[in-house]
Amino acid sequence: MSNETQTSTLPLQPMHLPDAPSWFPLAWGWWALIAGTFLFVLIVVLTWRWNKKRLAPKKAALRLLERTLKPSEAMELLRQAALCYYPRTDIAQLTGNKWYEFLDAQIDSSHFVSNQSTWQQVLYSKQTSENDQELIQHCIEWVEHALPAKKRRN
Repeated sequence: MSNETQTSTLPLQPMHLPDAPSWFPLAWGWWALIAGTFLFVLIVVLTWRWNKKRLAPKKAALRLLERTLKPSEAMELLRQAALCYYPRTDIAQLTGNKWYEFLDAQIDSSHFVSNQSTWQQVLYSKQTSENDQELIQHCIEWVEHALPAKKRRN
């Protein structure tokens, strides 16, 4: 026997390799990832816009209350802010003691009912009082804590 290599006598063509895989079309997992990311971004943007729109009256009321000098103006702003978040049928009919009770019930305090006589005196007087800034501060605290309206369990 000889050490010579035997060559094949068959007429074979050189080996052809397939083309490298393409990045497109994407596999279903990539499409799911893209759709999930898009959906997540859409939900975040819509939630942010909804929250911004929902808090716009509260922020406007706080801005105006910071510049308010009279308790009567602060109380008017308080009523307008409450009308933005609570049903008009519930708020519009409230006056006097019922109005102060409503305000206190929303923040579980007694800033308004306990100062009812002071409020009545300041609301209908043109003279300034030493309690003006304290009463305005009560209004600011009410807007900060009571708005937007929270669902109450009875």
